[in-house]
Amino acid sequence: MHAIKRQKRNRIIILVTGFIVLMLLSVAGLTIGSSGLTILNIPELLLGKGDEVSRQILFHIRWPRVLAAILSGVALSVSGAVIQTVIRNPLGSPYTLGLSAASMFGAALAIVLLGYAAQHGIAQSLKNSPYLITLSAFIWGMACTFLITGFARWRGASPETLIMAGIILSALFGSATSLMQYISNDVELAAIVSWMFGDLGKATNQNTLFLLVVIIPSMAYFIYNTFNLSTLNAGDEVASSLGINVNRLRMITVLTASLCTAVTVAFFGVIAFVGLIIPHVTRRLVGFNETYVITGSAIFGALFLLASDIVARTIVAPVVIPVGIITSFIGAPFFLYLLFNRIKKR
Repeated sequence: MHAIKRQKRNRIIILVTGFIVLMLLSVAGLTIGSSGLTILNIPELLLGKGDEVSRQILFHIRWPRVLAAILSGVALSVSGAVIQTVIRNPLGSPYTLGLSAASMFGAALAIVLLGYAAQHGIAQSLKNSPYLITLSAFIWGMACTFLITGFARWRGASPETLIMAGIILSALFGSATSLMQYISNDVELAAIVSWMFGDLGKATNQNTLFLLVVIIPSMAYFIYNTFNLSTLNAGDEVASSLGINVNRLRMITVLTASLCTAVTVAFFGVIAFVGLIIPHVTRRLVGFNETYVITGSAIFGALFLLASDIVARTIVAPVVIPVGIITSFIGAPFFLYLLFNRIKKR
């Protein structure tokens, strides 16, 4: 009994510590930059004092970017955690299911079509709409999700079926994106490549608010179903014996996780490996209880992505590196470690 209480206390200490570090990093994210804005200026700016330039920098550049890093980190890491649970595969993530490739194709398709429209004088105003590329990326990402879940429902929603469908669709959409790159001109190609590396510089108060509206009910659903998700770790048979509709739970969970990821990718581009590595780190720190895994993934995912973005903004300042490059540098070796460790265990 004492060991269980001590373990619970340690988990809470780890989560609280992570949250405190996240808050400190958030303040750092608001003040780090070339404008000369410091932590001492923030209180007066919040009270409506200070110069107009500083207010614009804080409320329209720094604040949306920090909030976008936090929300995107939560969306990607929690989505990865629940998908790894429902497909019972440590290499699982929304990207394993092909969502990233589908969203990337959607963005590339929109970029090429808008470029064609601009060159031929067709619907010139479309060129100036910043949300068409976002909308296309989101639609194709969710289309991929419905294809996977539809295929899984037809063949049976087993973890192997979901992964197989994801691999097939990733290859298909990856080839389609390559075709878009091949037929694009230099300007369109540059725009497509920029989407392949997530950039939180696209953050605005509007898209972060939209992301928040998606994340809150999604997190509520995941937390409400922590017990049901935990039973899947013991196998489908055990979960079914407890009265859980396994196929329905798996489908809704994958759809909800994919929705969170699709919105994030649609607004900020592909930010790789967050949904893969953070759930593993979280399980190492707090164990396999889904309540702590989901909460910890949210905290540490936000912390990781915010720290990565701060590094991206400062490592070669004043040049800002897309944050997706930083997460890829960190995540790729970790992915190889997971892969080889899994092979060794066999």
